[in-house]
Amino acid sequence: MKKLLISSTQTYSGKSAIALSLLLILRERGYEVGYFKAFGVNAVRIEDRICEEDVYFVEKDLGIKSSCAVVLDRPYIDFLVSQDPIKLKKKILDAFTDFEGKEVVIIEGAQNFSTGASLEICDVQMSKILDSKVLLVSKYTDDFVIDEIINAKRLFDEKLHSVVLNQVVGYKKSYIKGLAESVFKKFDLEILGMIPRDPSLMSLRIEEIANAIDGELLVKPEKEVEVEQVLVGAMRSESAASHLRYAQNFALIVGGDRSDLIALAIESGAKCIIATGNLEPSKLVLSLAEKNKVPVLLSKADTATTLLRIQERFGKIRVRGEKIQKMKELVKENVNLEKLFASIGL
Repeated sequence: MKKLLISSTQTYSGKSAIALSLLLILRERGYEVGYFKAFGVNAVRIEDRICEEDVYFVEKDLGIKSSCAVVLDRPYIDFLVSQDPIKLKKKILDAFTDFEGKEVVIIEGAQNFSTGASLEICDVQMSKILDSKVLLVSKYTDDFVIDEIINAKRLFDEKLHSVVLNQVVGYKKSYIKGLAESVFKKFDLEILGMIPRDPSLMSLRIEEIANAIDGELLVKPEKEVEVEQVLVGAMRSESAASHLRYAQNFALIVGGDRSDLIALAIESGAKCIIATGNLEPSKLVLSLAEKNKVPVLLSKADTATTLLRIQERFGKIRVRGEKIQKMKELVKENVNLEKLFASIGL
């Protein structure tokens, strides 16, 4: 059995999407694959049982043998004081035996490489316990990510040699290849891929936005609409025109009494209007939205709170359906898969 643990330097790095893409690619190549989580923190209730969200999706929708040994089903501090690390590690090892006979098992880590350290079940310890090579995924948010990767290398030691950078903005690629790669080589690390930022993978449906803000639909969407960015209407309508003109697939968050901005956004191609402060837009504005088939949501919260709730949901997007197929193609195009698979003996 060949094993690869996918870990990350930060939460919401795209680790799950890359892990699932690798599973699909390996299956396409004819390998018998399995998907395992030692410590899952995305607990969901399915009928009468608590499941790990990604594991449930992989088994149900992708038809791949999946398992999660330990699911965080309560606040972390409560979980921490009630668990015995020795028993947890035994539970993980016992669960992993279910994959005997699989040719390749992708092991997805927890939120980041240190999550679970106080229970002795973090990714670093799991790579040793399960004797697995490690692929480190990192979202390239800024240059300080390099230090986080080097710190991870010191902890994983010989288990970690391969790095994939995710959501890389185009102009950063040449910079990373130069400075960052030369730094990584000193620590026996290699960048095996730089996956470009794709806004369509980070989109939210109107239904998801409504759930995030507990919003009321004043104008319902006629079809499924996806939002890739959110703009805040805190400007004069004269200056807003130029901003809205260049925005794509956007939703506007604005006080419900700002009829001028709402009308301008609708005419500029907004995918959704989110009226805040529990202020319902005028009938004239709502008629304009209906005419242009632009959904309007009413939020009881103020603009700042509404924006925060939506941003939190953007950070937690799960790649599903058509998005996982698109992510798989991005991985194929931007990651040196031959070198990655060779590193685990394939």
